[in-house]
Amino acid sequence: MRGLAAFGFLVLCLPLFVLAAPLVLVLTWWDDYQAGTLRREFARQWGSTGARGLLVYSNSPHWQQYVEEQWLPRVGNRLVVVNWSARATWAREHPLEARIFRRFAGPREFNPLAVIFLPRGRHATFRRWIQAIRTRDIAGMLAPSPRDVRVIRFWQPFRDFKHGKERALRVAEAELFAAINGDSLPVGG
Repeated sequence: MRGLAAFGFLVLCLPLFVLAAPLVLVLTWWDDYQAGTLRREFARQWGSTGARGLLVYSNSPHWQQYVEEQWLPRVGNRLVVVNWSARATWAREHPLEARIFRRFAGPREFNPLAVIFLPRGRHATFRRWIQAIRTRDIAGMLAPSPRDVRVIRFWQPFRDFKHGKERALRVAEAELFAAINGDSLPVGG
C-alpha cells in the first residue's frame, strides 16, 4: 500500500517537475551569467596585476594584526584587499569589489573571507553536467554550474584559533595560499 501511495505521488508530481525544469535551467543560467560577468569585469580591471581574487577583512582585534602581518606580505598583488570596516567608502572606492563581495559572501561568516577566481576550462558547465550524471546528482543534472569560484571563510577558524585550536585556521590558510598560487585544490571547500 505504501509503495502504491509513493507511486501515485510521483505520478502527480511528475508534471510539476517537467514544468519547473526549464525555469530552474533559466534561473541557473542567469546566475552563472551574472557570476561570469563579475569574473570578466574583475579580470579586465585586475588581470594585468596578477590578482586572482578578493580578500576582505576588518579592523577586528581578533584577526587584523594577524592578517596584516602573516597574510598580506604573502598575498602581494594576487588578491585585491578591501577592509570591511571601511565599507562605507566601497561604493565610491571599490564598486566592483563590493559587488563581488555581495554576490559571493552570503549572509554568514563573511568576514574575514576570500573569493578566489579559479582557472576556468573550456566547456566547464558541460563537464559539470556530465559529472552530475555520473554521480547521480539530480540537482547538478538540472542546474549544472562550473565550480570556478572558491569562497574561503575565516570567521570560524579565527574563532577556534582564539580558543587555542589552530587546525581549522591552518587548513583554511593552506587552501587560500594554494588557490592564489594556482596549486591544485581539494574538492569540497
